[in-house]
Amino acid sequence: MPADAAVAATADLAVAIVSYNDAGTIPDVARAVRAGLTTEFEHAPSRILLADGGSTDGTVARVREALGPKAADLVEVSYPQLPADLLDEPYHGLPGRARALRAILTTARDLGVKSCVVLDAGLQTVTPRWIAGLAGPVLADGFDYASPFYQRHPYEGALTKGLVYPLFRALYGVRLRQPATGEFGCSARLLNAYLDEDLWDRDEAQVGIDLWLATAAAAGGFKICEASLGVRAHHTRGEAALGLETTIAQVVGSIFADLEARVDIWQRVRSSVSVPVLGDAPSVSLAPPDVDVERLIESFRLGYRELREIWSRVTSPRAIVELRKLANATPDRFRLDDELWAQIVYDFALGHRLRVLPREHLLRSLTPLYVGWLASLILQLRDLPPEAADVRIERLAVAFEAQKPYLMSRWRWPEQFRT
Repeated sequence: MPADAAVAATADLAVAIVSYNDAGTIPDVARAVRAGLTTEFEHAPSRILLADGGSTDGTVARVREALGPKAADLVEVSYPQLPADLLDEPYHGLPGRARALRAILTTARDLGVKSCVVLDAGLQTVTPRWIAGLAGPVLADGFDYASPFYQRHPYEGALTKGLVYPLFRALYGVRLRQPATGEFGCSARLLNAYLDEDLWDRDEAQVGIDLWLATAAAAGGFKICEASLGVRAHHTRGEAALGLETTIAQVVGSIFADLEARVDIWQRVRSSVSVPVLGDAPSVSLAPPDVDVERLIESFRLGYRELREIWSRVTSPRAIVELRKLANATPDRFRLDDELWAQIVYDFALGHRLRVLPREHLLRSLTPLYVGWLASLILQLRDLPPEAADVRIERLAVAFEAQKPYLMSRWRWPEQFRT
């Protein structure tokens, strides 16, 4: 169905797939969507939306084949694709993602949907129950935003656990544990609010949009839940095989940019609330990733030797003293204190705002510090049961909340920066 014909056909539910050269995975995603709509939402008028970023591998044809008769409900959503998109390398591998999502939400609004679900075509583990998990809370339970909660080994998703989640929680007062994933479900009320937001044309929108949609839901006071979906596996698009420095620069830069844009909101937040987790994902055994802790420690030490002068322009003299002690510590005593880590992250947020260094350089210089934090975490958890990781991350998040006044005072009186 062409996009201009879609507005004439209303639907209660739209399930959107965002794709770019995903011919190998999109058939399974499409079949899962088809089965989920058929089994869980048989009596709800629905449409399947496809926003493709100019695939050259037959992705669009493969999705039509996989949908079979359900292809009659497919709406191909077009959006502006710029030559510069292919020169950029977003960590999620989807060029022009913000424009794709904006076009999807606009089409869903024109369809008059009650709920819109967004999926990444590169998923390898999506099942029909994901559709119910992300759409059901909105359609049946009155939630505005359903965020997936994926099962991960304690060492996986460490950037989210160690920085994005605790910072998001401290800033916006919502304990959303995985706020930067590429999948979500939203209500018509939130969908309309998204389209009224000014975030779509920000400089960092193509990499930051997923996180910003989560922050918009939290900052706007919308009703949020998490949907337990099991394990998330995703194929790596060729252009997205980026180094850790680039990933950190993009992800952390996105949340720092949003911090500046929503300063009037987060400065009023004084505590945090939990969100309900809906659904029971099947329990699976998660193999630990291959992590060389000694190599992480040496990377931190190298970063300390090479970047100490740069760090001294960003963070406090006390932090530099503590980092020197850490660089000289033996592995059995290699521990990065939660409060210190929170203050370092807050110092970098303020340094980003004040542009004490070119922002790209500042963000990349955070990498050895993050690597040091990760090594410290692994050393604390490697002899403990998996559930200990949740307790450990909870302690970290509490520390970020406790140190928030440190950020607020320096943000309000930046002339005291580094004193």
